[in-house]
Amino acid sequence: MSASTLEVGAESTFRRPALPPVVVLGWREARRMVLSPVFAIFGAMVMLNGVGVAFDTFPSRSDFYEAILYFVALYLGLISYITAHLVSSSARRTGAERQCEAATLSTRQRGAGLSLGVVFGPGLLAAALVAILGLLGNAAAGANNGAPMSGVELVQLTLIVVGGGMFGLMWATWLRFPGSLPLGLVVLIVFTASMNSPAREPLNTWPWFAPYIASPGFFDGEAWPLLGSQGWHAAYLLGLCGMAFCATMLRPKDQRGRWLVVTGVVVAATAVVGLLQI
Repeated sequence: MSASTLEVGAESTFRRPALPPVVVLGWREARRMVLSPVFAIFGAMVMLNGVGVAFDTFPSRSDFYEAILYFVALYLGLISYITAHLVSSSARRTGAERQCEAATLSTRQRGAGLSLGVVFGPGLLAAALVAILGLLGNAAAGANNGAPMSGVELVQLTLIVVGGGMFGLMWATWLRFPGSLPLGLVVLIVFTASMNSPAREPLNTWPWFAPYIASPGFFDGEAWPLLGSQGWHAAYLLGLCGMAFCATMLRPKDQRGRWLVVTGVVVAATAVVGLLQI
């Protein structure tokens, strides 16, 4: 037997295993989300604002900390919602749904791939920015009442970005009409703002159920962030992400009963950790 035959046999024997199609789809959709014009527009705005600050006075570590912190906490979750909705609804808007139906992946597998895209795209981007916050550490002089954010609060930042994307997928999956994107944005903002309304009693419980970070640094002078558990709030945010994922998986009719059971378990677990946080 020749040496070339042995080399061919070795290559065929030790060939690298292929990734599951759903994972491959997730990476592809992640690139589409991160490379979306929405990210480019907001990135340009942040860059121009940073150039303006640099010409005025050279930004310090604390300036970088605050810029990243407030960008992730206030804007990146909404950007994740918009990009996830746009990518998820692109086939419907361009009339390519029939081609997707002819593909080897089922509707539920495509939904799972899109969900992985949220994790691999906006989720990993948020995790990278949060890691920078962790490295900057004590540079947070004016960002969080004179103290850097704790690890569990940084986890909350990542989860609200993932949750925004998951909500966008769920909204686009079930509400398939033009205008659903701005409607979902309004619902998300109004619901979040209403949870912190001064007219609600008791005020120290309602804000914990909103899909935002519960760090005392963002609510200076308010007592409610000091009356609950930051760790259980992070678990509650993770539960909201799971609920949105399950809602997306419920859209196809096949095997819906099995997913109803999974959804019931996730909803019950989220309710439990939601009560444990207050």
